[in-house]
Amino acid sequence: MKKLVKSAVVFASLVFIGTSATMITEKASAASIDPVQKADGQATYIPKGVRDGTATEEHDGFEDGTNSVLQQVPLLRATTGYPDVNAYIKSNKFSTAKIEKQLKSQFPKFNYRNGYGKPEGIVIHETANNSSTITGEINYMSTNYNNAFVHAFVDKSRIIQIHPTENGVWGAGQYANARFIQVELVRSKTFDEFARSINNYAYYAAYLLDQYNLPVDSAHSDGKGTVWSHDAVTRYLGGTTHTDPVSYFNQWGYNFNSFVTLINEKYKAIQASKVTYDKIEYDKGVTAYARVKTAPGNAVWTKPYRTEGSKLVNQLSVYQGKNMRILREAKTPITTWYQFSIDGKVIGWVDTRALDTFYKQSMEQPANLTRYVASNKTGEAYYKVPVVDADVKWGTLAAYKDQKLTVDKQATVEGQLWYRVRTSTTFIGWTKASNLTATSPFDKIEYDKGVTAYARVKTAPGNAVWTKPYRTEGSKLVNQLSVYQGKNMRILREAKTVITTWYQFSIDGKVIGWVDTRALDTFYKQSMEKDTNLTRYVIANKVNEAYYKVPVVDADVRWGTLAAYKDQKLTVDKQATVEGQLWYRVRTSTTFIGWTKASNLTTTTPYDKIEYDKGATAYARVKTAPGNAVWTKPYRTEGSKLVNQLSVYQGKNMRILREAKTVITTWYQFSIDGKVIGWVDTRALDTFYKQSMEKDTNLTRYVIANKVNEAYYKVPVVDADVRWGTLAAYKGQKLTVDKQATVEGQLWYRIRTSSTFIGWTKASNLSATK
Repeated sequence: MKKLVKSAVVFASLVFIGTSATMITEKASAASIDPVQKADGQATYIPKGVRDGTATEEHDGFEDGTNSVLQQVPLLRATTGYPDVNAYIKSNKFSTAKIEKQLKSQFPKFNYRNGYGKPEGIVIHETANNSSTITGEINYMSTNYNNAFVHAFVDKSRIIQIHPTENGVWGAGQYANARFIQVELVRSKTFDEFARSINNYAYYAAYLLDQYNLPVDSAHSDGKGTVWSHDAVTRYLGGTTHTDPVSYFNQWGYNFNSFVTLINEKYKAIQASKVTYDKIEYDKGVTAYARVKTAPGNAVWTKPYRTEGSKLVNQLSVYQGKNMRILREAKTPITTWYQFSIDGKVIGWVDTRALDTFYKQSMEQPANLTRYVASNKTGEAYYKVPVVDADVKWGTLAAYKDQKLTVDKQATVEGQLWYRVRTSTTFIGWTKASNLTATSPFDKIEYDKGVTAYARVKTAPGNAVWTKPYRTEGSKLVNQLSVYQGKNMRILREAKTVITTWYQFSIDGKVIGWVDTRALDTFYKQSMEKDTNLTRYVIANKVNEAYYKVPVVDADVRWGTLAAYKDQKLTVDKQATVEGQLWYRVRTSTTFIGWTKASNLTTTTPYDKIEYDKGATAYARVKTAPGNAVWTKPYRTEGSKLVNQLSVYQGKNMRILREAKTVITTWYQFSIDGKVIGWVDTRALDTFYKQSMEKDTNLTRYVIANKVNEAYYKVPVVDADVRWGTLAAYKGQKLTVDKQATVEGQLWYRIRTSSTFIGWTKASNLSATK
C-alpha cells in the first residue's frame, strides 16, 4: 500500500472509479444483495474518512494503482514463463511463517453484522504497491486508519495480525466490512518470493477459516461462499470497485481458483492434525498404596492414556513388586487411572485395573483410645499413612517417650493393625499398634486444687523442683530445691500422687514449679485465719505502710499503702497470727482492702461525733468569710471533704436545710438557687429568717388589684427556689392570714383560702378591704 496517487491512468486489473459510496450502493443490483445485506448498510461499516468526505472507497490511499507503479512489473504475462505455483510450493516443501500479533489500539472496534466474533468468511487483498514492505504498509495504515484498515498483512516470510479478527474492519466497502475478515498480501519482486508469500497466505486463510469453524468455499465465481477476492466483492456485493488480487496473481501465472485449491489443502492438513483425545471426567487427589497385579498389556503414561499430551513412560512390568504411592485419580471414558510415585519420585499414570490396591483411606476407622510408646519401641517409626514407605516416614517414636498419646483412627492394612496418634497439641501420624501400650508409665494425680499459703525451704538435699508433680505425665526437672533456699515461696496449687503431696509455687511473681511438701516449712495457711468484727482506723504515722492480698510481706501480693484510707472507719473481718505477727483483714463500708499488720491500726477514732442532725427551715447570708469554708459534712466528722471557701458565696441568700451539732460548734447545711452546696459553721452566718420569727394571727385580707402578679413563697423570703406562684389565681377571694413574720423589716403574711393552703406573701400585697 501507499499514499493516494491521483493518476488518470487506470488499468483493467485494478478498477478505480471515482464514485461516491451512495452511488456504489445504487449500482449493486437487487439480485446481488440479500435482505440482510440491504439492512446492514449503516454508517458503522463505512470508513470515517469516507463519511467525512476526505476519502472515497476507491481513493482511500490503499490499493490505489498508477501507471508508474504498474510499469515496474508486467501484469499480463498470464501463464507464460513461470512454474505452477502450487506445485513449486510442494516440491520445495516450504514451511509457513509464525503468526505474529501487533494489535493497534487506535483502530476502531465494531462487531460484524452477526455480532462479535462471527465473521462469515475472508476477503483476499493485495497491496498494489511493488516497492512497499510489510512493515512500511503497517506503519502507513497505523496512521491513516480512518480511510481504511485490515486485519493482517502477509509477505514471503511473515504473517502479522494488527487487529482482532473478532471485530470488523474497513477494507472492502460497507457490505464486505460488515461480514468478513480481511488480509492484505504484500507484493513480491521474484517468483520464489511470490510462491513463499502465497504459501503463507493460503495457510493463514485456512487457519482463520478453521478457527471460526467455516468451510473452504470460493465465492469468486458465484458470489456465494467463505473465500472472497476483492474483485468478487466488487462484482457481487458492491460498495467498492477494486479488482485485486486477480491481476497480481495473473502476473505470476497464478489464478484465484488455484489459490482456493491451496487453501483447501492447508485447511485439510490443519483438520487432520487435530487428534481426538479422551476427555478427563475428573482429576482429584487421593491417598492410597498399590502394587502391580497384571503387568502384561499395561504401561505407564505421562498422563492418562489417550488424553491430550499423554506419552509412554515405561512398561508396567518395570515396577513389579514395588510399593506404589497413589497421588491422584482420574476418570476417562475407558477406565479409571492412578498417578503414582515410587521412593518419592512421581512415575506416571496407570490403569487401576492393573493394580492391587492394598491401602485406601476408606479402610480407616474412627477411634478414641489412650496409648503410650512401649519402652522397647522408641526406635520404631511413624508415617504419614499406615504403610511402611521411606517416602512417607516422618520420624521415630523416641520423641514421644512417656507421653500420653490419643489414638483417633485405626486401620488394618495387609493384616497389620495401625494406629493414628497425636498428643494433646500435636498431630503425629501412623504407627503399628504393636509399638504402643495401654499401660501408663506415670503416677496418677489424685487431686489438683488451688490453695493459698506461703512456705520456705526446710530440707533442700535430695529434693528438686519439677514442671509437674514428679513421675506424672509431662513432668520435667526445673532445678534443685537448694536454689530457692531462704526465699518466700508463694503456694499456688496442691496436688496428690501415690508417693506424696506436692505444692506448686512462685517467687517474686514468677511461677517456678512443683515440690514435695515434706521439703518445706509452711509458715502461712488460710486455716490460720479467724473471723472477727472490729473497728479500726489508720494510725497517723502509719499511712505509708502497705496492705497485701494475704498476711505475708511479699511484693508479689502487695496491693497498696494505707494512705488512701486515712481518717476512714475500717472494719476488721478476719485476723491471723503469722510467725508471731498479728494481721488484720480490713475493708471500708463499700470496699474490700486487704491484709495489714495490726500495729498499723488503732481503735481511737480521728473524727468528731455528731451529737444531732435535724431538718431546719431558715435563711442566712455570709457574715464572716475569712477563716471559714464549706464541707461535704460537718468539719472533722467522718467522710468530711472540702467543697469551697465560704467567700465564694458572699452576698447570696443561703437556704438552710439541716442543722447538726459537734463538739466544736453548730453547723448548717445550705443550698443556693436550688442546689445543695454543703455545711458551714453557723457562727460565720447572719441568719435573717428562722421559723421562730413566725407568730400566730387571724386576719382577713384580699389581694390588692395592682398586686395580682406579685408572688407567694413557701417561706417568707424572696427566693426562686421557694417561689410557688403569683396571687392572680386568688384575685377577689377572701383570704385568711394564720401567721405573720417580720423579716429584715418587711412584714409577711401566711395565707389560705377556706379550703386551700397558699403560702407566704408580703403584707403590702394585701388589703383589709375587698
